[in-house]
Amino acid sequence: MTEVGRLGGSPGAAEHPPVVLVVDDQALNRQVLRALLEREQYCVLEAANGAEAVALVTSMAVDVVLLDIMMPILDGYQAAPQIKQQAGGAYLPIIFITALEGQQALARCLDVGGDDFMPKPFDAHILRAKLRAHLRIRQLLAQSMEQTRALSYYQRQTEREYELVEHIFTNALQRNMQVPKGVDWHLSPAAMFNGDVFLSALSPNGGQYFLLGDFTGHGLVAAVGALPVARIFYTMVEKNFAVADIAREINQALEQLLPAHMFCAATLCELNPSAQSATLWMGGLPDAFLLDEQGRVLQRLQSRHMALGILEDDEFERDLLHLTLADNVRLVFYTDGIIEATNGEEQQFGEQGLLSAVAAKVKASSADVLRAVHWFSGGDKQADDYSLVLIDPQPQPQLEPVPERLSQLPLSLSLELDAQQLKSTDPVSELIDLVASIPGFRAHKSALFILLSEAYNNALEHGLLALDSELKVSDVGFFEYYALRECILAELKSGHIRFDIAYQPQQRQLTLTVTDSGPGFEPARYRPPKPYQGYGCGIALLHELATTVRYNEKGNQVLITYRL
Repeated sequence: MTEVGRLGGSPGAAEHPPVVLVVDDQALNRQVLRALLEREQYCVLEAANGAEAVALVTSMAVDVVLLDIMMPILDGYQAAPQIKQQAGGAYLPIIFITALEGQQALARCLDVGGDDFMPKPFDAHILRAKLRAHLRIRQLLAQSMEQTRALSYYQRQTEREYELVEHIFTNALQRNMQVPKGVDWHLSPAAMFNGDVFLSALSPNGGQYFLLGDFTGHGLVAAVGALPVARIFYTMVEKNFAVADIAREINQALEQLLPAHMFCAATLCELNPSAQSATLWMGGLPDAFLLDEQGRVLQRLQSRHMALGILEDDEFERDLLHLTLADNVRLVFYTDGIIEATNGEEQQFGEQGLLSAVAAKVKASSADVLRAVHWFSGGDKQADDYSLVLIDPQPQPQLEPVPERLSQLPLSLSLELDAQQLKSTDPVSELIDLVASIPGFRAHKSALFILLSEAYNNALEHGLLALDSELKVSDVGFFEYYALRECILAELKSGHIRFDIAYQPQQRQLTLTVTDSGPGFEPARYRPPKPYQGYGCGIALLHELATTVRYNEKGNQVLITYRL
């Protein structure tokens, strides 16, 4: 094979002069061409017929062939295709030098593989120009072939590396994956690597934990953040950490690891073992939905926080959304790739398209929804990752608990917050962190957080602020309720809420008492109405998780007992 370097520049200046094969049955013609070419610093080979020319091309490196037509043994028409075949994929120019002048003869020269032709007697200036032109083309094509080979090698290497990385990612993300019954999920990447991540695990006490995340962008760059997320998620679920703690730890890791322009929009969800309540931390993903068995929207679940990896640890918000789940409800989580899928008219699939696909038949699967998305988009290549999680909550058996010794020391704690302090602090997280630090309590942290949080919110919103939950019957009312809450709280001049926490190790029991200075309220008014109307879940959650829940006659104090 001819080296690329020998073709560069003018022939006289090249380190290895180009090789020209002269093929003619007349010795005089060969001698004239040799004299001309050697003066131009070409290296010249000679062949008296087509057969000799084919043999020389087979055994030696040739850069251009000057080929006569009328020759014995093997004429030019017969030799040209064989010479081309010997050249393989390389460009080996053949210039016919012939006395034939008819158009049919010249056309045949090109048909059999010739690249150019010169009439006899030939013009030396034109021949020199044609040689240089074809040698430049040969050089460019040789360089192009070399680049193609290099790119092919790089592509093969990249594919092997991607396969290895994909294997590592799959093992890291799914090695500890435990998908409970009733959970249907789908992830399909826009590139080889998925910028979306779905994780699922069961805690030792039977809690069902899920994480759906969407990193900035897609492909390998977006996917790298999934590894620390998976490690933290599985480790903390195994140790019974609460959803808010898991979210905070992941946020801290991503904030330190990722560049400023990268983050992870995510929803973390925990279902209790009986599947009758859910706790969610939502940061940056599109609105999720709680549906009834016909696929009708019972409640829109809106993101309340910044995406993970943006805020520093002291700015991180741990507020949670708590739901009481009736029978046959369904939770729907997804990333923006699905609702932003477009058709030929640049219309988006949208929330309505998603909800219609889920409600199209009873218990529609993720595959049904994805078929609807692909039909809507006309089968075009997806522009973003598609991720969808459908959860039909079902009770899960508890795993074998890891024995953890309960503290044998009794504990008593009291705290009272006045109006000014209620405006500026959220006491629940700090109190629960303190309680969870007692040996044996960490496995119960999530349940205790819900109990204290709901009792505190009821005391603040209904006891002190006198808000009516019936406002939350609609989406608009829901926003009005919390806007009103902020306004009234900002104007609060007096009042207090008192916390009394007591642990009795002999009874293995924790008592939580929350008392407000308000006029009291009727707890029965805030039990879940039938059918579901989007409010009244807080007190139901208390009864679901606690051993006992008792209110005083005035309705401004709740006493909750919780057996460990």
